[in-house]
Amino acid sequence: MLISKSVKRMTAGLIIFGASCLSAAAWADDAVINVQGAGAIEVVPNAYSVTLVVEEEGNTVGKLNQQLDNDVRSIVKFLLSQGIKETHIQSMQVRLNPRYVPTPQGRQQEGFTLSREITVTSNALDTYDKVLDGVLKRGVDRIHNFDFITLSEDNAYEKALIAAVKDAKQRAQLLAKELGVEVGEVVAISESGGNMPIPVMRAEVMAKDMSMSLPGQERVEARINVTFKIVQ
Repeated sequence: MLISKSVKRMTAGLIIFGASCLSAAAWADDAVINVQGAGAIEVVPNAYSVTLVVEEEGNTVGKLNQQLDNDVRSIVKFLLSQGIKETHIQSMQVRLNPRYVPTPQGRQQEGFTLSREITVTSNALDTYDKVLDGVLKRGVDRIHNFDFITLSEDNAYEKALIAAVKDAKQRAQLLAKELGVEVGEVVAISESGGNMPIPVMRAEVMAKDMSMSLPGQERVEARINVTFKIVQ
């Protein structure tokens, strides 16, 4: 049986048209809007965290360790007397480094430097200046990583996350309105970053005026990526 060329062309056209319709339908099903949402919550710090560094220099490690233990014991005893709990005092970080001095023959080793870090967390904000003054008198050589922090505020980040979700939804609706489409169901969602409380006041500022016991506020942020399906 013979088929005319015109029939063949018509059949081919129908196949191409059908394939195009299927592609358009598939594209419509896959059409999405990607947005990023951000949320932030302000919280007031109710505690502080600080790292105290004690150092000793000498030629004998055993003697250095004994001197360091005496200093640490005195510092910990003082911290406990200020109402700081043992569970909020960590003093296991120890470092031993060779000490070098310049000589006419070049740098040469001359003994060792033994250091120990004591990390302290306390919710007694009104006495932190007294605590720092006391530990400095008891052998602490350096103070660093002083931060005002927030304890027992785990839900602050959750609140920021909820705010980020609402922000993402509003952004998607705004884009959809301008495009003349509607926002459909959520296809995917993920956290794209964020932070736990960021301290506003650091140890450098605190050191300028020990009497200014003002923790200020902290900003807890959350960011998410959300993909919504487009309803044509």
